[in-house]
Amino acid sequence: MIEFYRPKNLLSNFVLVNGTARCGKSLISPIIASFENVEIERMEGIFDFISVSYYFGKIERNCAINMLRTLADEFVYASYLSRDTNFRWSDHSSVFKSPNRMKYFRRLFDKEGEETVERILQENPIYQNQGHDQMRFVDLLLDAWPETFRMIEIIRDPVDLIDAWRRRNWGTRYCTDPMVLTPCIKFNEQAVPFYANGWAKEYLEISPMDRIIKMLHGLQIANRAAYEALTDSNKKQIKVIRFEDFVVDTYNYIEQLASFLQTKTTKTTKAAIHKQGCPRTQKTDKRQMKLEIINKEATAPYLELMDEMIEDYKTDWI
Repeated sequence: MIEFYRPKNLLSNFVLVNGTARCGKSLISPIIASFENVEIERMEGIFDFISVSYYFGKIERNCAINMLRTLADEFVYASYLSRDTNFRWSDHSSVFKSPNRMKYFRRLFDKEGEETVERILQENPIYQNQGHDQMRFVDLLLDAWPETFRMIEIIRDPVDLIDAWRRRNWGTRYCTDPMVLTPCIKFNEQAVPFYANGWAKEYLEISPMDRIIKMLHGLQIANRAAYEALTDSNKKQIKVIRFEDFVVDTYNYIEQLASFLQTKTTKTTKAAIHKQGCPRTQKTDKRQMKLEIINKEATAPYLELMDEMIEDYKTDWI
């Protein structure tokens, strides 16, 4: 049996800013990009797809790990040449939103090849990517970069997530909107998001709001279970942050994150924080309005799941 083997890699330091859609990744990633030696955020969905494919037994573990490592090398090399880098003005992942934007303009004129490879190896950059719902697959990522992988796991009040998914129509868009790239699975000649694996029939029968609650419930419970199953050593490679705490006590968390990534803040960090509207005061009155909408649209069994999520969210991750 052939075993893929890649003994030499360009990239050592990989940080995945991870969480469920609408949890706040796009708020934190640009701030991290202001840290010393941290690359601009990228949103390469292939990392998510490899993990999901491995989880469902569609690719072998050795192959998945080597794909992750090889692609990370390709993306960091591209970043060092500003190749495939986002220059769209309005995107939150744009160079124009980066606190170090001029670096990526200068890189447009750098020579490719050995000179760039040597610079990457010498500077040992921290590559950052945004991930979606990758906590349950984190053991695969830890095997890809056993000592240097880091994950920033962002969690958020379930009420806010449910409402955000409602406003984005995630109860109906999965597998029907071609702009939604979340992997889907086939069930009785119909498509459902992989989140509904094991309850596809139920997914197709219930309301959009009930779907949203059950999907988020499954993700939240699975993510915590995956974290708790890790060794103490591996848990040190993951930083769990509550979104609500971060936006209020931003500067404290920024110092923690810099230490976690074994780097430090720079003179651009304060401006990056300010640009993201932090620190800010939490508006608790809106939460009650969101709850009223959810209670009106969801049915009793799924409201019970929401209550479980809220109680679980109050409990710190071990």
